[in-house]
Amino acid sequence: MVKLIVPNEEYLQSYIEAHDEYVDHNVSTYSFTDTSSCDIFAKFDRYRNERDLPPNRVGADTFWLVDDDKRYFIGEIAIRHRLNDTLAQRGGHIGYGVRYSEWNRGYGTKMLALALEKAKEMHISPVLITCNDDNLASARVMEKNGFVLGDTIMVSIDGEDHLTRRYWKTIL
Repeated sequence: MVKLIVPNEEYLQSYIEAHDEYVDHNVSTYSFTDTSSCDIFAKFDRYRNERDLPPNRVGADTFWLVDDDKRYFIGEIAIRHRLNDTLAQRGGHIGYGVRYSEWNRGYGTKMLALALEKAKEMHISPVLITCNDDNLASARVMEKNGFVLGDTIMVSIDGEDHLTRRYWKTIL
């Protein structure tokens, strides 16, 4: 059964494998945390409880989409508690990634739908989510979940300009 869970040790090895898939395929649209660089569970706890965060960061709850029957990590989604100036331009309330070997199987759409239920429980509405203008797969995931394109803006990242789509959805 595919479901959204709070990250835990049971799926850690599968998470590490997903991280390695991203590295092997040069995926840069979302990054899973390198578990060799930190205790990811402590990191997730700091963000969830908004403790000792780096400058310009906001609290967030992170969830994993897993296949419970196979004990298999499929994807990660973070729901940010609020927007700062940077997130209002690029990033939004929700960021997510699906492991490379599971792309184009509907998991992004499913994971976002489940995360919207969590966002509703967290009283986050309207919800902003963004993607690069050329990331048509992410745009489709958002649109399938009822997000509406608000605008497309130019955002400078590390000195490079990127066209960014900003999608909105009001959760009732």
